[in-house]
Amino acid sequence: MKTNTFSEKSNTFPTLFPVEVDTNFSEILREGFALLKKHPEILKRIERDLDSYAMGKKAKRLADKAWRDRQTLPLGLELQEFADSLEDSEEEVGISLGIGRPRMKSETVFLFMLFRGYFDSVTDVRATDRIVDSLTIRSFFQNYGWGNLPKRSTIHDNVQAVSYDTRKYIYRSQLADVKDQGIDDYKRLTLDSTAVMANSRWPVDSGVICRLLERAFKNSQSLSKYGVPNFMPWHTALWLSKISQLNFKINVTSGKGARVKRRGFYRILYTEAEKIIAHLRREIIKHRAIMDMADLPPSLTERLAEIRKLIKNDIDDAEKVIGYSRRRILNGETIPNSEKIFSLSDGSAAFIVKGDRETVLGYRPQVGRSGNGFVTVLYVPEGNAADSPQLVSLVEEAICNTGVVARIVSVDDGYSSTHGIGSVRMIPGTDAVSASGAKGKKIISAEDWENELYKEARRNRSSVESLMYTLKYVYGFGNLRRRGIDAVRIELLEKAIVHNLSRLAVLKKRRQRQPEQAA
Repeated sequence: MKTNTFSEKSNTFPTLFPVEVDTNFSEILREGFALLKKHPEILKRIERDLDSYAMGKKAKRLADKAWRDRQTLPLGLELQEFADSLEDSEEEVGISLGIGRPRMKSETVFLFMLFRGYFDSVTDVRATDRIVDSLTIRSFFQNYGWGNLPKRSTIHDNVQAVSYDTRKYIYRSQLADVKDQGIDDYKRLTLDSTAVMANSRWPVDSGVICRLLERAFKNSQSLSKYGVPNFMPWHTALWLSKISQLNFKINVTSGKGARVKRRGFYRILYTEAEKIIAHLRREIIKHRAIMDMADLPPSLTERLAEIRKLIKNDIDDAEKVIGYSRRRILNGETIPNSEKIFSLSDGSAAFIVKGDRETVLGYRPQVGRSGNGFVTVLYVPEGNAADSPQLVSLVEEAICNTGVVARIVSVDDGYSSTHGIGSVRMIPGTDAVSASGAKGKKIISAEDWENELYKEARRNRSSVESLMYTLKYVYGFGNLRRRGIDAVRIELLEKAIVHNLSRLAVLKKRRQRQPEQAA
């Protein structure tokens, strides 16, 4: 079955009749574009990010052009003279953006950034179908006169070009707008953490070793595309086939005596994997001089260096996994998580253990909720960071984001520490710092614990659970699409921005209905 794609035939919107759009996403866009009118600096920042992205691409094109020009010298011109003339022309002209093909408007980039925050993606098949069929997007393109729908790759590249700092500015601008409209005064702050799943497989030592070496070998056989010979395959394909079969046996073996059988399979797997590692290391040494001497365009030279680094890193990681796996499987040692490699695609992911819940491979974002349900602070630490050391920095970040000191700060027992709670209580304007649970009760004085303000804070603890549920099951907060700590922080911040816009629309409607209900 053929699906809609961004092609020359499908990137226009038919206009048979005007459509009045009233969906959750349309309300998010209306609030988002109202925010742009109040904070025009947002579009200026997006424009600067797009300029920076375009300048980077142009610099690479110019460097490649200079390399091609050096390959064909004009008649009668010596090499050094030609090189000097190129340098002089580059110094005179510099790198600047000229008049070329029209690029995406910053407003369009903003729209698709919100789309990605709401629907998780702008490039997969489902996202493509939604964009092509969306009455909301169609309405916005027609109303603003933006013309044709950009191609999928163009949308992705431009949304990716928007920096984290610009997104953070958008986030803080919307929080300021909420306060200016009197929707929330940010005097209440409830903090909690949650586990979110990384975009990665569950790690098993045999599988990690197998996939690392498969990737290293595959990259070693792609070098010919960049003007240098591939690594000699030797028996690598056969060895990879053996460790793949052993990985399968390790994963399916169960029942009586399974541990002994798996140990035997692992011994063979280590031997076969070390053959591959030894062969690839020899090939790296042989190819080092060839790669360094290759006369290639700068863009290909850069890519070749990246591939060489990837191959070496994968070999080093495979050797590391074999080392600690031997200690764990053969010697029965317990290996600290800090020494393990959990994911090939996302090296920042870690095992997240939260209470008696199921262990998750991913991240542990810290989220702050205001009294009226806005996300006022979002921080994604690396690894399985404990909650208690984050308390002071989270409260300080909430103050930076909102410009308001929360009068009541409510946390669960995981944030309880004498230093953390005491430091937050010292912030001028903070009347109560409530920590629910046994540890919190020991730290907080009996008088404060029975105080009505503290009781109210404990009663309202459940509100943050409602926020977590909404973020996870409405906006896909719990299942990540991107990899790496920087990309994950951007993805979750986009979702927080979209949630806040949706929450603002709901509360504004509710406020408009109040006079009617009173009448």
